Amino acid sequence: MPLFDRYGRPVLSLRIQLNTTCNFKCFFCHMEGTDINGEELTPDEIERIVKISHDFGVNKIKITGGEPTLRPDIVEIIERIRRHITGNISMTTNGTMLPKIAKDLKAAGLDRVNISLHSPDDERFHFITGTWMLKRVMEAVRSANDAKLTPVKINFVVLKDLNVKDIPRMLEIAAENNAILQLIEYETDREGEYSEEYRKYHVSLNPIEEEIRKRSIDVEYNDLHNRPRYLIRSNAGLVKVEFVKPQRNPDFCAHCTRLRITSRGEFKTCLMRSDTNIPFKGITDENVLKDLFRKAVALREPYWKPGDEQRIEESDSGEILDLK
Repeated sequence: MPLFDRYGRPVLSLRIQLNTTCNFKCFFCHMEGTDINGEELTPDEIERIVKISHDFGVNKIKITGGEPTLRPDIVEIIERIRRHITGNISMTTNGTMLPKIAKDLKAAGLDRVNISLHSPDDERFHFITGTWMLKRVMEAVRSANDAKLTPVKINFVVLKDLNVKDIPRMLEIAAENNAILQLIEYETDREGEYSEEYRKYHVSLNPIEEEIRKRSIDVEYNDLHNRPRYLIRSNAGLVKVEFVKPQRNPDFCAHCTRLRITSRGEFKTCLMRSDTNIPFKGITDENVLKDLFRKAVALREPYWKPGDEQRIEESDSGEILDLK
């Protein structure tokens, strides 16, 4: 049976950060709410914490980084996780290493991938990621499909006056590759909302979602965060579009069923908080680890609560999506 926090939210999944190393330099990256460091859990430590979590009803895992595929032991890690998890194991990646290892990851037990692709335009892609690896990422989408790491989700962080204009083409790319397009809001904590960078690039997804909603044939909801997913027609065929809108969104937080694991070996109760992190690295006693797991769940609370919906003035200047 899963454990519930004091807000009635069950913990059903883990998001495991394997590293903070990355070969991209996306300026909006939240690095899973951690700083850049060289610390990593061993495959044995990861397996131990997955086993403990599964004993409490966790049966879904998301692997992330940094860039998790930069770890040479990534296949072993997936194999060890699969020993205990019968549910979905997925990974978020920039895809640059995926063509070489996609089939090995599938054989090890990985179910599917999220691939970050924030513009189909070489210049904008370079501006966002600091690399010229667009073609390699496009190849990764195809490799993931070939390896049956499906459904592939394409992660696209929407940035004001930068890549909103790319969304129609991204719909076509997703349709052409039988992928789900995940449109993600640029998010930050309360203090970060007033930074120059955030105010420059954050855009409300509400007008974009409304345009997609009006054109939708069907809608379903993701269990995690109660996120809507719309089925629409693009110029390249049918495509599913999912919206991730966490900023000042109490409903998003109210439906969070995830506990995080940092590369340092900590239970992290919320992306936006570090003051409730609970270290466990170096502890091998399963009873002690279980007590720490219970403590972490008990400390969980929604970052955004009812009454926090009001955004700073800049964030309400949403862009209308032209799908004509």
